Formats: sequence, C-alpha cells, structure tokens
Amino acid sequence: MPKRRGASLLVALLLVASFVLAACGGGGQQAQEGQSGQEGQPQAKDPEELVMGFVPSQNATTLQETAEPLGEMLSKELGIPVEVFVSTNFIGLVEAMAAEQVHIGFLNPFAYVIAKDRGDPVEVMFKTVRQGKDSYRAQIFVHADSGITDLQQLKGKKFAFVDPASTSGYLFAAHVLKRNGIDPEKDIQPVMAGSHDAAVLSVYNRQTDAGASFEDARTLLQKDYPDVMDKVKVIAYSDPIPNDTISVVSWLSDDLKRRIHDAFVKIAQTEEGKKVLFDIYEIEGLTDAQDDDFDIIRSVAKDMGIDLEELAD
Repeated sequence: MPKRRGASLLVALLLVASFVLAACGGGGQQAQEGQSGQEGQPQAKDPEELVMGFVPSQNATTLQETAEPLGEMLSKELGIPVEVFVSTNFIGLVEAMAAEQVHIGFLNPFAYVIAKDRGDPVEVMFKTVRQGKDSYRAQIFVHADSGITDLQQLKGKKFAFVDPASTSGYLFAAHVLKRNGIDPEKDIQPVMAGSHDAAVLSVYNRQTDAGASFEDARTLLQKDYPDVMDKVKVIAYSDPIPNDTISVVSWLSDDLKRRIHDAFVKIAQTEEGKKVLFDIYEIEGLTDAQDDDFDIIRSVAKDMGIDLEELAD
C-alpha cells in the first residue's frame, strides 16, 4: 500500500469522526484547567463523572446493553457515576478521548497506537487476556463452497475488511495479503463491514468472497447461525498481535488513575465481573501494559506505508 493512500484513508476517518463529535456537542465533562503530563501546565481537574467507551466489534446496541453492568460495577467501586458509550466506528473512540468526552477507552491496539503516536492525551493501563494469552491473531476466511484455498485466488475478489482502524480486521490482515504479493487496494475489491461479526456474515451470505476478522470471530454468530463454522473456512492467519487495551486519558490525576486501575483489578477477580468482561469482549483477565508492548503495531503500520505521526497533520 503506498504511503500516501494508506495514510489518507485514516486521515479521512479522523476528520469525519471529528465532525460528528463536534456536531453532537460532547458526552463527557471536559478538563477545566489544562493537561497534566506537559511541562508548565497545571493538573486537570478530575471530572465529576466518567465516560467509558467501547469500539463496535459486534452489534452496537447489544454491546451497549452488555457493557452497562460493567459501568455500574466501576461506578460502585469509584463512588462516582460511570456512563457507557459505544462508538459508531473504531476511530470515533480515539476522537472522543482526544476531545475529552471519553475518559476510559477499550481501545483496540491499532487505535491506541494511532492516538498515542499522534500526540493524543492517552495512556495504556491494561491488555486483555483470553485463553491465557495477551495476544491474538487476524484470520482471513472464505465461504467453504467457494473453491478458494489459497490467498493468490483472492485477486479480483470482493473482500470484507472490518474497519480501516481495526488491528486484525484491517491492518494485520492487509499485511498478510501484502506479504503474499497481493496489494490490498489494487488486487482485491475492499469493502468495510463495520464490525467483525458483520465481516464474517458477509462471507457466510456470499455478499463478499472473503473477509478478515480476529480469531475466531465466527463464534460471535454461532447462536444465530449454528453452521457458521462449517460454512466459513479460515485460509490464513497473521503473526501474533497484542490484545486490545483498557486505556485512560492521561490528564486524569494520578490518584484517580490508581483508583481506576485497582477497581478493574478487583472487578476482574469477582465471578460477576468475570462474567461481564467475558460477555463484552470474551475477556478472561487483565494484565498491566506499557506502550512498548505495541511496537509491533508500529512496525506493521510502517511496512504498510502508514506514518502514524502524520495522521495529526
């Protein structure tokens, strides 16, 4: 992917998200006294209520309902109201945090790196754990009856990515294609499904020839489509990707950030908390994270011709 085209796609999304947020007028209390972490600026005043944001890896309405109990648990632990917000797209959550409208974000790895590297006031707190691992893979899949068994057969085909800011549903899947000699902008017909389950469903329904998602997003559809594991066949996987994050805006006071951290740790250790976290994103645990855990994202973005720092321009 040429650098100019890869970066311009993400820039366009950032501009659209910024326009939508500005038009809506905001959802959370903004910092009132500048930002901490920048020399010469005072500590921001902590908000009287927190907004916790999620990306639409599945149906947004369902996710909103599933995440509400976590907001209630966190509110109880912190002693302040916690509102749940589900972004309309992946980059929208980045913009909401940059606009000080969301304070805690369940950011996917690519969105976190975009925010961090363009200078947004965001810091990572946790990586999620699934099946005992803090990493996962992207998968590329086709309909089982398509006759497609090799990536080279995807040339000229209609391909369902999730979202241009999706780590597994775009960045790493596109990287797999590129490493196998397939230009993800020229050699296939890319479409954006909007969520991981939608990408799988588009292939299941033969609306697209192939698609990408996290491993194994097919399970999101098993309840309504019991034969999805048979009808949708995986033909390739990416290298390991660090799991999605729980990140916070960096201008919150150190005391509040510590309390948020400890609250999540406590919630993740209770039976009720474990169930809610699993219902949201199949999260089985949390582990402390640091920024350099996500350097592999930066490396793949560079190989794809995407300069993350230029996204702020």
